[in-house]
This record gives sequence, structure tokens and C-alpha cells, in this order.
Amino acid sequence: MKKEETDLLKRCGTENPFTVPEGYFANFTEQLMDKLPEREIQPAPQLTLWARVKPWVYMAAMFCGLMLSVRMFVGEKETQSPAAGTMGDMEFSEVPDEYIDPIVDQTMMDDYTLYEYLTDADTEIYK
Repeated sequence: MKKEETDLLKRCGTENPFTVPEGYFANFTEQLMDKLPEREIQPAPQLTLWARVKPWVYMAAMFCGLMLSVRMFVGEKETQSPAAGTMGDMEFSEVPDEYIDPIVDQTMMDDYTLYEYLTDADTEIYK
């Protein structure tokens, strides 16, 4: 490899074949700026209300779409109270005491509190 390099150097020499005219870079920037066309100054575009609000509207729409798609794919679980599942389609007046007693016991009300609640309640709903 060394021999090939020395042969090339002998044939071509070591001087740089590229030359630049004298004083070329002295006025280069001035000449370049003279050759460029004049640029028109354009005013900054005015931001409208929609241009400011648009990203927020798009983000809200994205979250709504995400919530609806998750709700559609995951689905809602139907919640039923234990008493409603066992009583079926009975009216309130038809509900036997065996269903009401456990519900009243779970409310953790004593007799006096239950009495107050029933007397303060709207009596129109029981007719």
C-alpha cells in the first residue's frame, strides 16, 4: 500500500490543484447580498378565537370519543339490588314483610328514628 501511495504522489504531485482568484472572499458577502432579491416583510397572522380554542376542542372530543368507545367495548354491568332480584315485578304494596325486615335491619335505624322518618315522609307516595 505504501508503494502505491508514493507512485501516485510522484505522478500527481503534492500541490493543491484548486485555486481561488485573488480577493474573492474579501467582497463575497456584499456581492452575494446584492444578487439576492429583496424580501417583502409580511405581517404576523392574526390569531382568531377559534385558532386559540381549537386544540382544546379537539382534545375534549378525543376524550369523549375514548370514553364512549371504552364504554361500548367494555359495556355496563347491570346492577340489581338483592331484594329487587328476588321480588321480581311486585308492587310496593305487595312486598311481604319477609323482604322488608332485612332491609330495615340493614339501615341500622332504631324504632324511634324509623318512626320519625316515616312520619316526616311525604304520605302521597304511599297512596
